[in-house]
Amino acid sequence: MAESALFESVSLAPTPSVEAYKSGIDRTLLRENLRLTPAQRVDKMIGALRFAEAVRASKVSGGR
Repeated sequence: MAESALFESVSLAPTPSVEAYKSGIDRTLLRENLRLTPAQRVDKMIGALRFAEAVRASKVSGGR
């Protein structure tokens, strides 16, 4: 099988649908997260999950 047959050509030209969403994305947060190591990203995600679980638990128990 020829090498060229393995890969499909993809255009990186901007599309109107992508451009419409880009204005609502905070690129500073993306850059900040990409500077982290994968382990740091997982730690950050676990912290967010624990926070979400605590909020959910406080709603169930009626605590305010």
